[in-house]
Amino acid sequence: MRLSLKLGVLCAAAALLPLFIASLILVLQVSSSARAEALDRLQGNARTAGGFYEKRLVELRAAASQLADTIASRALISDASDKSGGAAALARLQDLLPRAQNDYFLDFVIVTDNQGRVIARHNDRPAPGETLLGAEDKNPLLDKALGSNAPVASCAVERGERYQRLWLDRIAKVKLADGSTVDEALAVEAAAPIISGGRPVGAVLIGQMLNTYWRPRSGASAVQTPLVAEVRQAISRTADEDSGALVSNNIGVIASSIPPAAGNNEPAALGALHDPSRLEETLTDGTRSYVVAWQPLKTLDGISIGSIGFGRPLAELTAAGESVRATMLVIGSIATVLAAAAGFLFGRLLGARLDDLREAASRWTVGELSAPASDNDALSTNGVKGFLKRDEIAVLAGQMEEMRVSFRHAIERIRKR
Repeated sequence: MRLSLKLGVLCAAAALLPLFIASLILVLQVSSSARAEALDRLQGNARTAGGFYEKRLVELRAAASQLADTIASRALISDASDKSGGAAALARLQDLLPRAQNDYFLDFVIVTDNQGRVIARHNDRPAPGETLLGAEDKNPLLDKALGSNAPVASCAVERGERYQRLWLDRIAKVKLADGSTVDEALAVEAAAPIISGGRPVGAVLIGQMLNTYWRPRSGASAVQTPLVAEVRQAISRTADEDSGALVSNNIGVIASSIPPAAGNNEPAALGALHDPSRLEETLTDGTRSYVVAWQPLKTLDGISIGSIGFGRPLAELTAAGESVRATMLVIGSIATVLAAAAGFLFGRLLGARLDDLREAASRWTVGELSAPASDNDALSTNGVKGFLKRDEIAVLAGQMEEMRVSFRHAIERIRKR
């Protein structure tokens, strides 16, 4: 193999291998960065969902205060304690609650006296001795509202006897992927004291259940729209986008606004199991998989009893990295080929210059001292010529040329003698 080819191959390999390795590392880093960026956006979506939950708390707290003020202004509880007007006041109070329930899309409305005993609720007359401050079934929001004379709101779980009395057991059940059934209600609740004559005479407790609801109602206000539906409307780019908000009770997904698969009436990922220790996980629904980022839902005491999150298809996050990876692979491949070609040409150039010197030396050995030891480089023009001529090959060519001239002069002197 000619020296020029050897040098061309060696220079090409010297240029190709480092660039190939650097390109491979860069592709992996960039694709990983693209996936991390996609996950950051998903976590931002989850924080947005948490913000809508906080907004819903404010809305329900305001609704509870407004209802408490209405009851106080109409003296419904005061009249109820009056034997002469108690029945009429109770009837008006009982009529008021279903209207309030519809106005705010509530799942329950309860009115108590200042001892927590239930005076009225939206769906039925209270049972004798029914209370929200029982030793074994105390509602922390009502207790806080009566104790501080200020409205409060948070997430809460309704289960047991009150869960059944409020008829939540008819609509709250969710079957999980492991075959078990969620038979309790995770709800956003608010309580407000009823103030009359400067002192609390009772309290209002209202709640919106988070289980199962996911379809928005036409013409509904924000507070009348299921929380997961409101979040999806705000975040999803199009109405048919395969993404949505989810709510979990720390065991499984009890509400989802991800559109259902074809032929299915239930939203995607409903009933999927959830690991509360993870703020990000992949949930599977049939042939579809979703990456979900979560934010905790906490009680007044700061205890996490659920999560709200946002999910996007796993393929969408994978595609983000693959798109960047493909682009970087194309760019890296082109750069690697160009570097290898440039290295090969440069090696051939060096070899060709040495070949010229070798050929001149060969002619000298047979007495052709007329052949100059020139460093002829066809690519050496303008500034490139000066750059290439200042290397060891150019110095060697100059020294060989001086030697050739010296030999010729010596031979001519010998001939003249």
